[in-house]
Parts: sequence; structure tokens; C-alpha cells
Amino acid sequence: MYKGVYLASMGMLADITKLDTLSNNISNAETIGYKADNLAFKTYLEKRLHSFKPMPQEKKVEIKDIGKFEQAVILDEVKTDFTQGNIEHTENMLDFAIDGSGFFVVEKNGEKLYTRAGNFKISSDGFLVTSEGYYVLDKNDQRIKISNKSDLINNIKVVDLDNPRKIGYTFYKGQEIEKENFRILQGYVEKSNVNIVKEMVKMIEANRHYEVLSKAVTVHDELLNKSINSAGNLK
Repeated sequence: MYKGVYLASMGMLADITKLDTLSNNISNAETIGYKADNLAFKTYLEKRLHSFKPMPQEKKVEIKDIGKFEQAVILDEVKTDFTQGNIEHTENMLDFAIDGSGFFVVEKNGEKLYTRAGNFKISSDGFLVTSEGYYVLDKNDQRIKISNKSDLINNIKVVDLDNPRKIGYTFYKGQEIEKENFRILQGYVEKSNVNIVKEMVKMIEANRHYEVLSKAVTVHDELLNKSINSAGNLK
């Protein structure tokens, strides 16, 4: 009976994680350059279960093997979907989109970060920066001083990343790989690749699954209480 409660609870925890991730994806559906996160779960292939019975008179605890389970799941990793989002024309000369793979290189407090969000602006000191104020770097890893907006497209650095890891919502870290062939579109931005309809369907399914498991835990709890009460009445 405890086994059933444990398995249902593990499933509920997995559903909560799914719901959190789906909610985050949906809330960033309009965030420039955002990439949706997907969850990968793994199953416990086998785990032994034991009961522990205190035996005060013999000053020991009796340990009994009561079986194994193979159905509980845990989160294995969060995978980012790097499918390209829709390219939107903005006519803003400070907006840029990468057509295909690759990342813009930016600097935050001396540290390199990478992003697909090309909705840039000009800082108070005349440099090209992200909407968060991070400096956009050129092909020589230097900050880009704005002199002529039409020449920007030839200076912005684009790279590929090995094993990119998401930092926040639209920034990444990873091993930089030189990229020779790429296409930058000026006056465009890449929209989020979140499919709201699909994410909503997944959210409904996760909610329903959570409710089913929650009811299962309640039923198991009620049965357990009945068993305890019945055992007490036999004394």
C-alpha cells in the first residue's frame, strides 16, 4: 500500500515539474529569441523496498524485503528546443535576426554570453547593447561603437556553440565554435519558437494526470487508515 502512495507521489512531482516548465514556456511565448524547454524523464529500472520493524525487547530492528518497483520516474535533464522561430520584419535598423543556426556574442561584466535575441539598442555611451544592456561584440571580440547603422551587419559576430546551456531566458553558455557561413537579417527579429496551442494541450494533460494521481493518493490513505483502525479493533 505504501508502494502505491510512493509511486503516485513520484508521478505528481513529475507533473508539477512539467507544469512549471510549460508555464514558463507559455509566459515567454512573446519573448524575442526565446527557445522552448522540454523535459526528459528517466525510469528507475529497479529499486528494492524494505519495511523496518522496531523490536525494543531484543534491542534490534527487523528489516524485511517487501519487493521492488520499476515505475517511478525522475527528471533526467531539461532539453532546449533550438528550432528557429518565425522571423518578423520590424524595420528597426537596430534589430537583427540570424537566419539558420548560430548565436550573437555579448559581454556581461567581462563574461561572454550568447543569445538569439537580436533586439538591440544604443547605450548611453554609444555602444550596441542588448535590451538588458550587455555589450554586443564584433568579429574581434570588441564592443561595437555605433557610427553608421547600415555597417553594423558586417561587424556583428556570430558563432555556433557546443553543448549550449541556458542561462536565464534567452542567454546561453557553451564552447564557442567558429562559424564562417551565416546570414544576418537587419530590421528583423526572431520570435519565440513556443507553440502556445501545443503547450496548452500538454498543460491540460499534465493537470489531469496530476488530479488522477492525487485521488489515488487519497484513496490509498483512506484504505491505510481503515486497515490501521481494523487492526486496532482486533486487540
